Amino acid sequence: MYYPLTTPEPLEFGTAFHKAMETFYEPRTWLSPREIRRNLALVAFAQECKTHLKNYKKLNPDPDVTILESYKTRLDLGLGMLKYYCDTVSPLYDNNWTPLRVEVSFEVPIKNPDTNQQMFCKCNQCWNKFAKHPEGWMQTIIPILPVEDKPGYVRPVLTESEYRENHWKGLPVTYGGRLDGLFQDSSGRYWIVDWKTTARLLDEDAEASFLQLDDQIVSYLWALEQYGIHCAGFVYVEIKKAFPRPPEKLSRLYKGRSFSTNKDFLTTHEMFLETVQREDNPAWQMGLYDDHLLRLKSEGPRFTQRHQIHKNQHEIKEAGRVIALEAMDMTGADLRVYPQPGRFSCNWCLFKQPCLGMNMGEDYLYTLDTLFERKTLHYWEQKEASTD
Repeated sequence: MYYPLTTPEPLEFGTAFHKAMETFYEPRTWLSPREIRRNLALVAFAQECKTHLKNYKKLNPDPDVTILESYKTRLDLGLGMLKYYCDTVSPLYDNNWTPLRVEVSFEVPIKNPDTNQQMFCKCNQCWNKFAKHPEGWMQTIIPILPVEDKPGYVRPVLTESEYRENHWKGLPVTYGGRLDGLFQDSSGRYWIVDWKTTARLLDEDAEASFLQLDDQIVSYLWALEQYGIHCAGFVYVEIKKAFPRPPEKLSRLYKGRSFSTNKDFLTTHEMFLETVQREDNPAWQMGLYDDHLLRLKSEGPRFTQRHQIHKNQHEIKEAGRVIALEAMDMTGADLRVYPQPGRFSCNWCLFKQPCLGMNMGEDYLYTLDTLFERKTLHYWEQKEASTD
């Protein structure tokens, strides 16, 4: 239940951006003018960033100047990204889509793949959660145990260990998550939509192929099947952590041009063309920007990418089977838990410092208590699960 005092910037940025997308695609306002939805999304993003900053200052009375500056930077970045997405990308992508739900939490039971019976977990964590029930485990459970039909019979009092070992079946094992969005296309098919902000878009030919085997989103498809909602697949929307800007104006003419043709500058063909036509029309008329415009049109920077992945019933059913097998491993009585350090996982882990201390036999609990915040609920429990 320990959380870092400072949430990593990418996570906070992603949370704020998702809040903005949730607002932009809110089904109840979907038929409103796009400009209104866009402005509401900008406000939602700014408010979420403001909340993150307020929480940071509350937990860090002596805030780091560089971190304060990073909040301002991410605010400017997010607002620019949202403006470009809402004004330019959405009109191209969303003509044949209707949002039905956004940010929907779910929780479905996991059944044994062999017996089709509900799985239960009897681990210490589940027992402790059960034993801390507000009404107490004795008052809640003992009355429903069978009583012999004999006059004057007095039920023997069970000890906690006796009840746990002989009568308690455990807590139900479930699979929970949260959809970014559930959409319907013009043919009436349902699609799960997942938004990802990223510093680098996937390579369309090589890296994007992993989405065919991605287990996260296909497991969401399986979860919705448990509610009787069949989806044709999912739409994976990448949004680059950048946004196009008008070309830079040079301090003096260069080869007859007033604007830079730096190929690394983040702009679009449309934005560049509009700028030079308006502000350097003679040079554009003479064709001095033709080569750069052609390069922008064919090889220019991309700011968003959309992958639409179809899934058949076999793939969805198989995802459920794999989830059940994973749950069986996790709830097995002989489960062994041990450290598994890795080159990539450890370098970016926020708990690296207390982990090193624990390995060296130091007082790692002091590190956790001073550098981390202890919460009563995990982040996924903050919002009540929904079956809508």
